[in-house]
Amino acid sequence: MRRILLLFALLLPAAAATAVDLQEGDLLFVTAGQSGLSAAIDDATGTQAHPGFDHVGLVAATTQGWEVLHADEKGSRRQTLATFQQEARARLRQIVVYRLRAPHNAAIGDAVATARTLLGGPYNASYVPNDDSYYCSDFIERAFRAHHVFALQPMNFRNPQTGKIARHWIDLYRSMGMDVPQGVPGTNPNDMSAAPVLERIGTLE
Repeated sequence: MRRILLLFALLLPAAAATAVDLQEGDLLFVTAGQSGLSAAIDDATGTQAHPGFDHVGLVAATTQGWEVLHADEKGSRRQTLATFQQEARARLRQIVVYRLRAPHNAAIGDAVATARTLLGGPYNASYVPNDDSYYCSDFIERAFRAHHVFALQPMNFRNPQTGKIARHWIDLYRSMGMDVPQGVPGTNPNDMSAAPVLERIGTLE
């Protein structure tokens, strides 16, 4: 029995290392899936050196606890942290926490206030930035835009290894009557997570 307890105790630090004490302004990056839109995003923007992400949300404080402000297929909206986590678990995804480094963390108060003004907008399924609808990393970039925290970059829809655009993107934009907007300024969760203004804090359970 002692050996079992000792082994259990040795394992505890590794498990506890994934626990994170959240702060307002933290960004929650959700790992990508293996099919559909999620896989297409990761195919074009992921790297072999880092886990692929297909979504990001902003942690904000309320009198009832933490909530997450984000834009997904249901539009730009707020959710309790618990609900956001439950949805990620249901899709077998992980949530990785990133935090703004100083001095950029001074922008958090303004960014949360701005994000709240963007709630209720429709989802931007074309990913071409406009002022009437938002997608996930676009929502975050706009929240921090007044402080120039995140830079727009030419959007890439080509697989970095093959140079080919996935059939998902070709079919999606054809259905909209558009060409794939390769090179148009925008954002994506993978590039955002790699921004030097952010540091990785840990993984939420």
